Amino acid sequence: MDLNVDVAALPDYSRDLEKYLIRLANEARDRRKRIINAISTREQVLERQKSVVAELWKMLGGPLDKTPLNPRVVGTVDRPGYRIEKVTFESRPHLHVTANLYVPAGAGRKPGILGPLGHSVNGKAWPSYQKLFSNLARKGYVVLAYDPFGQGERIEYPGSRPGQTAIGGGGTSEHEYAGRRLILLGANFGLFRAWDGIRGIDYLLTRPEVDPERIGCCGQSGGGTLTQFLAALDNRIRAAVVSMGNTENLAQVDVEPPGSADDAEQNIVPALAREIDRADLLYAFAPKPLLMGITLHDAGHTYSPEYVSASLDLLDEYKRAYGILGATDRVALQATTVSHGYVYEMRRATYAWFNRWFDMKNADDNETSQAVESDATLFVTPTGFVTTSLGGETALSLTRQMADEIHTPSTLGADQLRLRVRRVLGVDDAREGKVTARVIATIKKPGYRAEQIEIASDREIRTPGWVLTPDTAGARTPTLLYVGESAAWSAIAEDAFAERVCAKGGCRVAVIDVRGRGDCAIGYPQRGRFYFPGRIADEAYLAWFTLMLGKPLLGGQVYDTLRALDYLRSRPDVGSGVSLVGDGAHGVIALYAAALDTGVLKVALRQTIIDYRSLATAERYTQPFGIYAYGLLREFDLPEVAGAIAPRPVLLINPVSARGEPAGPAAADRYKRAPNTTVRTLQASDDPVQVVAQWVSA
Repeated sequence: MDLNVDVAALPDYSRDLEKYLIRLANEARDRRKRIINAISTREQVLERQKSVVAELWKMLGGPLDKTPLNPRVVGTVDRPGYRIEKVTFESRPHLHVTANLYVPAGAGRKPGILGPLGHSVNGKAWPSYQKLFSNLARKGYVVLAYDPFGQGERIEYPGSRPGQTAIGGGGTSEHEYAGRRLILLGANFGLFRAWDGIRGIDYLLTRPEVDPERIGCCGQSGGGTLTQFLAALDNRIRAAVVSMGNTENLAQVDVEPPGSADDAEQNIVPALAREIDRADLLYAFAPKPLLMGITLHDAGHTYSPEYVSASLDLLDEYKRAYGILGATDRVALQATTVSHGYVYEMRRATYAWFNRWFDMKNADDNETSQAVESDATLFVTPTGFVTTSLGGETALSLTRQMADEIHTPSTLGADQLRLRVRRVLGVDDAREGKVTARVIATIKKPGYRAEQIEIASDREIRTPGWVLTPDTAGARTPTLLYVGESAAWSAIAEDAFAERVCAKGGCRVAVIDVRGRGDCAIGYPQRGRFYFPGRIADEAYLAWFTLMLGKPLLGGQVYDTLRALDYLRSRPDVGSGVSLVGDGAHGVIALYAAALDTGVLKVALRQTIIDYRSLATAERYTQPFGIYAYGLLREFDLPEVAGAIAPRPVLLINPVSARGEPAGPAAADRYKRAPNTTVRTLQASDDPVQVVAQWVSA
């Protein structure tokens, strides 16, 4: 039998990426903790707060210009002891925010409460939020409850009925859809969300009923997380309640990647690379009164399994900072065991907290039973959709405006381009020492030999793959490294692409699994059986985790490819250099690797997106989040990367749009300044195997 297998057991690669990311997270946590633990004076606390706020604005992409609010009251709902005004205001020019203003009966100035909302599909009409706001109004508070982007009346992709989005998913799907684009522009979706809140406070302060010295903010779930952002960014807030928000650091003790990485507006990219984590948001709020609420039920359900212990870690930091500032009585924790929501006991704790700090002596913390209004009763617009009733700006149109203001450099030299690619992708500059690799198994197949290999890449990271060598191989046999969307084993399966390029095209073909893909897909964490399965299946959470660390998953995958190139060139049978072939969305890995490694002969991409700018501005897109990097469009785009590979040739085969549709003519136009790049749209009669093999062999 023609089979030679290494006696060592076949390895499990599913923990490599986990170990690597745990190390990075622990290092980031230690760096930040050293800074926090070194703070012992009032001046140091204030300096930390100042630096955090400045860095937070930079990462978010703001602050923005304050423009006229143009508020309008379009209707009123009268109820015993208060009224609900149906309000619109413009947080940015022509960006309409739909809101309900709860106004208590009686004369005189009253405390104003901003009510950021959690991830409810019907926004401000969610029953538990209505109960909170109406009871606050009965107690003498003016409350502004406004719909966030992508929720309630501000759904941007209207479905068949109010509260439904055409892109599918629940109360966060449009957040994520909008938030990913902003990463390419060097911004975070938290900017759009927080700016609405800041302008909401501006609107409250225009109302004669509101006392400007008594402004509070309270939110639950995603609204609690937004309260954390607003507490840091708007010093007009005098007291805050964060109920079941994302009060856990990303770089927490016992983190299991992707840990507490969440949807777009709850992540801060690249915070950990700047020694900042979620704890710093409320740290910046000290010494103003802060109540933090958690439910034990959220651990391993809504949030990571470490949610409770991580929240207590944050609370310890706050108590220490408040103590240094002489305000230990101004920070407190309310815990419950009930399920996720702005539940009865959390609402009562909210009333009591505001009553205490806003000197509402005649108000109590009880609730008066009341009916919950229907969604339609609270509608500000005739249709229940801002887009169809009022038009105006959306998250997409604002993102397009931001993209228009970013002029991606188009005249970079190759060396300068490589420096930018390394910096943006977080790719280490040097690949130290001789590459270490081993052959695990050798299999003889008709017309070629297949070697199963393992390459040592990046400390904890091993890169497995296969090398297929035709029986006719000689000194002039072309070698290509194939980086595809699928696992390496499927690419070399019988009649699969790589096997055909070898057996029929006469090329030596290497196929690898870069970190996070194929046999290197991250393993399921040991804990959180209700929490992690969906997050592991969705590569986006892992991408968010690495982006917040400042080490994009994409950059690590490029590094694995570079090490595989080193290995192939170290083989005595690879005598004519190596070319790269990338396949699908992740074909960009091959393009980046070719730009960074000047020894690559040429590179071909099949069905790969033509550029990032179109991805940032497309109304609809399907490209995976794993190919993103923070601020990429401020530094380069794919046509510039291709041009920097010159004079080595680049071939684009059947390039695609942001939505995955054929984009040959658009690609030809975008790459016309890269004379080394050829765009080819294959006909039905063309065999892609022969096209690639002939091109590599030319």
